[in-house]
Amino acid sequence: MAIYMLMMLLAGASYGFVSPVLRLSYAHGFTVQAMTDIQYVLAFGVLWILAAFRHKGARISGSQWILILVIGLCNAAVSYCYYRALTVLPASLGIILLFQFAWMTVIIDIVVKRRWPSPMKWVGLVAIVIGTLLAVGLKMSDWRHIPLWAIGLGLMAAVSYAFNLYLSEYNDMAVSPELRSALVVTVAMLLMFIPFPPGQLMHAMARPMLFYWGGWISFLSQALPTIFILVSIPRIGGRMGGILGTIELPTAIFGAWLINHEFVNWMRWSGVILILLGIVVSEMTLKRRKRRMQPMV
Repeated sequence: MAIYMLMMLLAGASYGFVSPVLRLSYAHGFTVQAMTDIQYVLAFGVLWILAAFRHKGARISGSQWILILVIGLCNAAVSYCYYRALTVLPASLGIILLFQFAWMTVIIDIVVKRRWPSPMKWVGLVAIVIGTLLAVGLKMSDWRHIPLWAIGLGLMAAVSYAFNLYLSEYNDMAVSPELRSALVVTVAMLLMFIPFPPGQLMHAMARPMLFYWGGWISFLSQALPTIFILVSIPRIGGRMGGILGTIELPTAIFGAWLINHEFVNWMRWSGVILILLGIVVSEMTLKRRKRRMQPMV
């Protein structure tokens, strides 16, 4: 169990470094559309190469095909909704909306399995939510003049991410994770080509640096986390995956400080510490609960 929890933490941490690296790519003149398309194209190539050489396991059943299509749709929906929302939303508010996936996965788990999380789970979740507010430096004035459609898209990104994590619990572990990852990214890439046609990507490919930055973004946002999520969540569960995935925000703040040399005040660092404590409280210190949740009445 510990190795799969670590894989989920690494997947979340990988996502956290995407934002700082994206800022560097934008500083080099690349657009959101070009970076979005290239990350899927490169991940598509890498994951299919891995699948070709490491594809061992059971055949994919009809229900698993449907699950792969839905997870791929969720993957694309997260990218599209979040990137579109960020054309209007300040980055801090965008993160706040996206990180609602932490409690959404818990609610989905309650509805599906009809079981309440333990009290300590709720304590940890509250700590994560409060830590998120502190970590992004939220101010009420930041919400003024924010269009409702942008807030809606931010929340849709969170819902899509929550379902992406939760549905991964139902992947057939007998099927090669490399093949499942390649198929999920293929579905997501084809869907992303609808709002972001690859025409601009063709022009951007004339600049070799596109492949350097695109390679990093593809590795951090698609290739590594997709494989780790599809391997770990069927074993640890979608609810736990949602909680562990909140490591993304502390990593993003650390990455912004380390890579972008962004100033991070004591309040934001305290939020980072609170998120980490929330993860520990909700997942790491609850052996006494015997890995079971209380039934609903």
